[in-house]
Amino acid sequence: MMLDLGSTPSSPFPTHYRQQGSKWIAGLLQLTRLGLLLLLCGFYLAPKVSGVQTSFYLTLLPAALLLMLWRKDFRFVCSWQFSAFLSLPVILALSTLWASGDSADVQREALYYWKLVLYLALFYVAIYCLLERCGDAVLHQLLLALIAVGLLSGLASLAAYGFADGFQRFHRIGGISLQGNIDKTAMLFGFHCLFCCYGITRSSRLWRILSWSGLLVSCVYILLSQTKIPIAMAGVAVLLAALITPSRLLKALILLTLLVVFPVTYLVLFGDLPLLHRGRAYTVRLELWGKVYDEFMRSPIMGSGLVHKQFIKVGQLLPHPHNYLLDVARFSGLLGLLACAWQGLGALSTVLGKKKLLSWIPGLVAAWFLFGVLAMLVYAQQPLVKPSYIWFFYWAPLAILLARSYRERNQPGPAQTPSFQALQPPLFNH
Repeated sequence: MMLDLGSTPSSPFPTHYRQQGSKWIAGLLQLTRLGLLLLLCGFYLAPKVSGVQTSFYLTLLPAALLLMLWRKDFRFVCSWQFSAFLSLPVILALSTLWASGDSADVQREALYYWKLVLYLALFYVAIYCLLERCGDAVLHQLLLALIAVGLLSGLASLAAYGFADGFQRFHRIGGISLQGNIDKTAMLFGFHCLFCCYGITRSSRLWRILSWSGLLVSCVYILLSQTKIPIAMAGVAVLLAALITPSRLLKALILLTLLVVFPVTYLVLFGDLPLLHRGRAYTVRLELWGKVYDEFMRSPIMGSGLVHKQFIKVGQLLPHPHNYLLDVARFSGLLGLLACAWQGLGALSTVLGKKKLLSWIPGLVAAWFLFGVLAMLVYAQQPLVKPSYIWFFYWAPLAILLARSYRERNQPGPAQTPSFQALQPPLFNH
């Protein structure tokens, strides 16, 4: 069941905008919703990140800006949630003031970084305005859209892999999006596995079929990618699928596949067990992280200041340390690390309590954020960047958790619209 998120809810809303009931405000909210869908779904389909960025500039960015111009109630931007979200971008942008251009391999003007801070602020505004108006129903629609788009992307990626003789040589699959980056696209399908678990619980038979198909396709994709964190994510998703399915036979088949079939298949195809394969990746990262840690210790309080590119030489030149915390530390020191801690603890505080943690929303979004952080600790740079994979891994789930937390605590009435409560069964049925 898809909801008409542009319709007026039965319960009255406080007046947050000038001309609250006008078609202009309703149209801006619809454009915001479309922009969010295009941005997040685009990561699965756009061959280049520039396509995702263009959709952001043409839809979500202007819509959020215009909503703020017509808005009367700005209390949400004075909240600790908004402050936590923007704390790290602001500190990173400020650190450009003490950055030395001599240390930069590629330099940018300070205005470039403040523009990125504005982009992230408006991204949060867009998500908050949608949650304020539509509640969790907009997240329901977003998750279903990601399930469908991820399935299409996975099938297209496997087809392209087959045409490139991948099933004869079993080279690592790169997918059809994000310039074919192996690790980043594999992470997208790791998230897709988690989203499919949500779809498995839907009352619609069509969505259950699509979700089971999506889970299978994503697991095959991750197997062919040989990427470690997505393998762990797929394992968690498969276990979750086994727990929530009511069929005992299906539970047994799923567990047999996870514990026996998958490891044996991986061993036959690649000559080693999952997570042990390509062990050189561990040692290279440890060497890289040690070198960046030494840089951080030269200026541990404020860091060396953010520059656009500061390459690291470890046998070869690498553009960043593949660990966002270390990248934040070397550029902004303990100030940046404290901001990271505030964001992480703030996000986790939104799911305190068994009821919230075991609800699909926000429990699934919290899992999205936690796995995103794990990926950022292995693959990513500092997160003050234009719309890119980091926005999918980190900024999107963080914004959803924090914005939803503020809405839940401050908006009159129930945190969910009545129509959505019927769509969201508990995580485990007793």
